[in-house]
Amino acid sequence: MQSELSIPVIWTEDGTPALAGRLDVLRDHLHFEGGVRERRRSVDLPFREIATARMGRATDERVNGRPAIVLALAGGGSVAFAGFGRPGALVEILHQIEERL
Repeated sequence: MQSELSIPVIWTEDGTPALAGRLDVLRDHLHFEGGVRERRRSVDLPFREIATARMGRATDERVNGRPAIVLALAGGGSVAFAGFGRPGALVEILHQIEERL
């Protein structure tokens, strides 16, 4: 499983409490890993399950106050994530996701 890009993120599924962790952009899916001992999560999200991807800058779209990429899922629901520690990474990831949709 060779990652094309890996960054630290804060992510949430359907507005659940945010988890700190890592996002790996892989050839055919996104891999989210994070949380704390009591609430550890690992999610593989194939690109084919993503209906739309966009930058969310509105207050209710942000994750922990940060601009976030908002993914609307084809089967309903959403995943949103904000990166940190690497300026420009979110824009780069958004472009990579859009190329695969």
